[in-house]
Amino acid sequence: MLTTQPIRTKLNATHYEWAGSALRRLFRSRKPIAEVWAFFSGPQRPARVDAPGTRRLTLYDVVRKYPEILGPSGADPRNQGQKYFFVKFLDPSDFPPFAYVGFRPEAVRKLRMSARAVRTHMAGLLWQDRAAVERLAALMAPRIRSRNAFEAFKAAYKRWAIAQARDNWSADADIELNGLVPPSSVREARACLDDQRRIRQRIVGLMHRIDYEDGQAILIETPTLHAIAGLSLQLHPKTRANFHPKDELWIYAPLRLPDGARGWVLVEPQRTFDKTESGADFFTPYAWQEERRTLGFRKAITPAYLKTFVSLMDAAPRPRAHYVRTAARLQIPGGRIEGRAQWYRVVEEKAWPYFTVRQLRFDGAGAATVPLPHHSFTELHVTEGAVEATFARGTASLSCAVRPDHPALLPATLPYDTVAYRSRGPARLYVFTRPRSRHGA
Repeated sequence: MLTTQPIRTKLNATHYEWAGSALRRLFRSRKPIAEVWAFFSGPQRPARVDAPGTRRLTLYDVVRKYPEILGPSGADPRNQGQKYFFVKFLDPSDFPPFAYVGFRPEAVRKLRMSARAVRTHMAGLLWQDRAAVERLAALMAPRIRSRNAFEAFKAAYKRWAIAQARDNWSADADIELNGLVPPSSVREARACLDDQRRIRQRIVGLMHRIDYEDGQAILIETPTLHAIAGLSLQLHPKTRANFHPKDELWIYAPLRLPDGARGWVLVEPQRTFDKTESGADFFTPYAWQEERRTLGFRKAITPAYLKTFVSLMDAAPRPRAHYVRTAARLQIPGGRIEGRAQWYRVVEEKAWPYFTVRQLRFDGAGAATVPLPHHSFTELHVTEGAVEATFARGTASLSCAVRPDHPALLPATLPYDTVAYRSRGPARLYVFTRPRSRHGA
């Protein structure tokens, strides 16, 4: 049954400090949801299958028992036959909709430094930022002795960082420090904040700032330095020990929420591995340490760690076009279109062999019928409206509905030849799979 029908899973969510409100409202959760890993099959936190009689069955179990559902191109032979990729929904929607990615050629040229010197320069800036973060914590700690006090400080710091980031860390935004620090420390605390602002302005000034746009994808190939606004400045290492690089895409997707309001998420397909190194946290560096009843940090960062961190990053400056792709109209061979449906190619190229992304836009009622691939599994994710997928072979058929809160995993073993996607109104469907030409890669 699991090899011949679309697979559904139960909500597989994480709750981080930076979570926005869009996913919480979409899934009607009491807690903020930072990420949803609908079809993750790794052993760390695999999604649970949502089907009658499956109980605690996970995708990790399914892939081990029925590896054929991934198809010859959908399995990663270097990662224990795992799914080659999976798709996340991320919710940094409380933060400005942009990202920092890679190094700008014109900014690096002004430094007149070699790649090695650029790494050393960046390590120095990152440590200056961390030192200012820690100095501020030391000043705040005497007055922050409860969870409520911490939450008030975290909210104030987050508002300050968001306002600064929107203006490239040159805004007049401030934090009301009275009550958060002893009166004698207010001036020093303001100096710490100003140090953070100036250092971060220098750091992000070396990088591309890419504003999110509908129909756009940002390519993050290992080990590119990157930061989603609201998240930490990070990279995915490409080392001998990390033989499963975490290459990924960021796709900005507006959402229409169940209450009729608008929101947005980032749709992120990525390789099925999760090794990440972080060099700075501009928005939520602080955490409450319950066992010690004191202010602490989300992540431990030292000069020695930063030396390793910058040694791993790609320090080569590259043009903006290296990272950004814009959706273009697509005609699929053997397919047909009805009504107000149109295919778009988002990412599908030799330069990006990890997975392909196509978008089916419905500007009104319409349908699109295409051949059903069997060389790889496929993930279907809707970000607006509802889409019905109908699979057919001869007189046999099967249908399933796909919504933003109800994606579908299509096994490569589905016993059908075609799939017809239909919508009665405006909708956006994303179709993720592997390139056929990279069979077994």
